Amino acid sequence: MNFKFFLPIAALGIFGACASHEGINEKDGTFELTTDKGIVSVTPLSDDIFRITTRPADAELTYRPSQSAILSPSDTKIKASSDKEDYTLAGVTTTIKVDRQTGRVSFLDKEGKLLLSETEGVDNSGDVKRVTFDGTAPGELYGAGERGHSLRLNGDSLVMYNRQNYGYTAGDPRISQMGITAPYFASDKGYGVLFDDYNEALLVLGDTISYTSDTPAPLSYYFINGNHSLEGTTEGYTLLTGRQDLPPFWSLGYITSKYGYHNQREALGAIDSLKTRGYPVDGMVLDLYWYGVETDMGRLEWDKKQWPDHKSMIDSLKRQGVNLVLIHQPYINKKGAIDNYNLLAEKKMLTRDSAGGTHDVTTWVGDAGMFDVSNPDTREWLWNRLKGLTAEGIAGWWGDLGEPEVHPRSIMHANGETAPQYHNTYCNEWSRLIYEGLRKDFPEMRPLIMMRGGTAGLQRYSVFPWTTDVSRSWGGLQPQVNLMLNSGLSGLGYMSSDLGGFAVDPEHPRDEELYVRWVQMGAFTPVMRTHAQQQPEPYHYPGSEEILKRFVKMRYQWLPYNYTLAYENSAFGRPLARPLNFNGENPGEKYASLTDEYMWGNEVLVAPVMEQGARERKVLFPAGEWIDYNHPENRYKGGSEATVKAPLEELPMFVRAGSFIPLYDAEIENVMQYDPQFITISYYPSKDKSEYTMFDDNRLSPTSLSDGKYQLTYLSADPSDGKLTINMSTNGGSYADMPEIRMMTFRIIGVEKPKGVTLSDGTNLDEEMSVMAIRQYGWAYDEASRSLYVRLPWDYSKQSITIKD
Repeated sequence: MNFKFFLPIAALGIFGACASHEGINEKDGTFELTTDKGIVSVTPLSDDIFRITTRPADAELTYRPSQSAILSPSDTKIKASSDKEDYTLAGVTTTIKVDRQTGRVSFLDKEGKLLLSETEGVDNSGDVKRVTFDGTAPGELYGAGERGHSLRLNGDSLVMYNRQNYGYTAGDPRISQMGITAPYFASDKGYGVLFDDYNEALLVLGDTISYTSDTPAPLSYYFINGNHSLEGTTEGYTLLTGRQDLPPFWSLGYITSKYGYHNQREALGAIDSLKTRGYPVDGMVLDLYWYGVETDMGRLEWDKKQWPDHKSMIDSLKRQGVNLVLIHQPYINKKGAIDNYNLLAEKKMLTRDSAGGTHDVTTWVGDAGMFDVSNPDTREWLWNRLKGLTAEGIAGWWGDLGEPEVHPRSIMHANGETAPQYHNTYCNEWSRLIYEGLRKDFPEMRPLIMMRGGTAGLQRYSVFPWTTDVSRSWGGLQPQVNLMLNSGLSGLGYMSSDLGGFAVDPEHPRDEELYVRWVQMGAFTPVMRTHAQQQPEPYHYPGSEEILKRFVKMRYQWLPYNYTLAYENSAFGRPLARPLNFNGENPGEKYASLTDEYMWGNEVLVAPVMEQGARERKVLFPAGEWIDYNHPENRYKGGSEATVKAPLEELPMFVRAGSFIPLYDAEIENVMQYDPQFITISYYPSKDKSEYTMFDDNRLSPTSLSDGKYQLTYLSADPSDGKLTINMSTNGGSYADMPEIRMMTFRIIGVEKPKGVTLSDGTNLDEEMSVMAIRQYGWAYDEASRSLYVRLPWDYSKQSITIKD
């Protein structure tokens, strides 16, 4: 037999005497188990993650390197045993049983409870490969990439083939198959399955869970034990497929975008209008007109008539704190980019037909060639063009049409794969060439790559995806929570939408109420970027200017909290937006299929208004006690449902009692003005103890986590014995230009005026008339809001604040 695995396997801590167990062979860390069905192979990658496949006993199969999985095996303890019926591989958290007769594999948690079991298992015997599981009690299922038709995916048949859906709305059957498909599902029972494939395929999540693919490669899958929660499952999945780097700090600000800014004067005018009206702004995205007109697609060169001095424009925008992102596409138009087309075609760097000739495609802007990103020469040529443009000061790249939108099935790629075989991973490979180029040639830069296509593992290339060309309508707004949450559970923690809606109905081009509601929600989504065919910027809605401006400014006020969410994503793979049952709480169908609420981190519940004319809405509260962010006198018990007021100027939001929310209260025009020395911590009192960890680094380095150059601030609250004690400490970490001290202002929400405030060194703080009157040390109480303010300089040593009732 010549059975080759694609991963070097680390030595296992324990293997229970192979020779004493007939039918078990351990080879390079992989367990090969002989059954009547064939050879079942189990490769432990960690205590929680296992690679499984089956081959006929008389077959010789070679497994290609995985596109999606990048985890190298680590030492893990496995004890092997067998009896007449089963082989058993017992690990730290997971036990795997393999039926000696049928080859069926079952997975049990550390308590011995069944999580998932195969029915027919992996079938690699024919041209069509198939994996099947018992789906009668799998839990509530999620993931599978970008899915908008439903949050809960049980009972669905999901096509794995990326597709663009222009102008989609809720109820549109197309949105079960969007631009990013991932052959992966996750269960709220705390496990996930990733099929190691990117071929066109079908995943059925019915009474039998099946994955079917006509990939020419042998098929395997990864089982991930999330230890009873979606949170643990998502951490395992992103450990397996890669985690996203910390984002550019400016990407957490407001970004303006349009189809399209036609010239230099128009682009600078939009920024000037935003700033004149008082909107902070950190980014601008240029659509296709930067290189001329639609038929210049693939020219990849500034149009000198429309942009007579683009270098000075880039410099001017940089000085104003505005970072520029440029679009490019997979296509080289045969009209406006004919020189590039001829060059690339001559050197065989475009996609080919079966006879080896250039295979043209017909796009919405005419006939074109298509970059073959499987060809190393094409990758080098394309990056060299992008490299020169980046060197002029471009801060990020937008890859549009990357499903790919037009990808004829008759195309052959340079790596020998057909279009259906390569289609889903095309955008992963496109993203990778940009990411690796940026990391190599611009090592001080944090990459930002906007993509709307791809498959499992896309996130490891610093991709900031969006939900493509959504209809500007209430129906367009309504599926955005589903899309964001399922994407987040599939590793894509930065999924966002074109705020305000992209695809404009000429009969109904403008809906100010819709725009306001979309921007409100957008302030609490991973990327706040307005984009549309017409009037995307908020200054086009002067009647709602104060509301819109307040929410754009809130985006900046929440920077410390949102940056901590970014850290959680990079360090642990947790999405910024999470379903209510993410951390193992809130079981049951009523939470499992909730499509109009989500958690923003672990502390905040967001309930956006998605119905025209609504000025109130029902909210289902998860476990815990919840305080109305807008009206903190209102509290709600977990498990309850309430109708809450939702005037147009408010986004219904609720903070978990006991939460610390770090904020930045100074008004700024862009994140360059952010000063981490001044932090406000809002604390929402609870009867129970609580804790929170805040992250900070220099907000520039792409390697601060791996270098250990960051600081974690630990906050905890202990309400007992007639007093509230707030504790502060750090992990001892530091980074370049870290403030010597932080001026910490604690805002304790909804409390009575205290008798006094004391520090852990015995210092009694003085009461002042207002928070503005506190110079360094002191406290003040605001009767109107029933809020206590405590301010002190903090040198990072352990410190406690005691507030006496």
